[in-house]
Amino acid sequence: MLTDHQLQHFRTFGFVTLRKLFTPEEVEILREEYESELDHVYADQPFKGETRYWTMMLHPRTPLYASLLEDERFCGVAEQLYGDDVIGIGTDANRYVGDTRWHPDHRADPSADCFGVKFAFYLDPVDAESGALRLIPGSHRREFHDQLHGSLNSLELDVADVPAYVCRSEPGDVVAFDMRCWHASSGGAAGRRMCTCVYYNNPKGEVEEAATRVRAVNSKETPAHFGRAEQSMYPLEWLRNPSGSPKRGRWLRRMAELGYFELPAVP
Repeated sequence: MLTDHQLQHFRTFGFVTLRKLFTPEEVEILREEYESELDHVYADQPFKGETRYWTMMLHPRTPLYASLLEDERFCGVAEQLYGDDVIGIGTDANRYVGDTRWHPDHRADPSADCFGVKFAFYLDPVDAESGALRLIPGSHRREFHDQLHGSLNSLELDVADVPAYVCRSEPGDVVAFDMRCWHASSGGAAGRRMCTCVYYNNPKGEVEEAATRVRAVNSKETPAHFGRAEQSMYPLEWLRNPSGSPKRGRWLRRMAELGYFELPAVP
């Protein structure tokens, strides 16, 4: 759970850094599962440092990653931020190449997009020169967020020249940020390893629900965007919820209502 100070920091600036959230032993397991799963998913296309690789990490092959959405270190914070009915959306792994341009994951207009929190963690040390996450404080607030939409491109600034906070990170650290925040990275080597856990606010009312349905439809195209059109966004094993987790069961029912997937038939 966030302290009162951390909660105020998140609500004011749109992010907070959680130091040493993972133990050294967990970091090693995360690295092992990351490498084995990326190798499995892209077995036909070994990494050459030219294209970003991505995959969802909810498969039984990656048990630690698959457990993170229901880990209190993550879902407890998400519930603190957005209520007990927050929805766990997914955990993924990314192998990046080059800089990441300035962008928000979601728009700040609640009629145009849903909102939530992303927990980002790197598997290697990163700083300003090696691809650390950069965030523009306060850019989750609609007026500032929309102003950046209108001005960042026209300013034609390099990523590193935009005034921002650099989230220097060691393995085990996690940065939680509002997905409406503008963020980027600069100077990272090809192949830098970053993973995320994502939670969305449970939409209230027709306007928020309609925006979330659009996001649900678009999410189905993510595997194809990364050259994995044959891959399902959500593994069948995760959708079946074999442990009978009440929390995951609630997420699954709500996500099915919103159009993310159809739940598998009960055997």
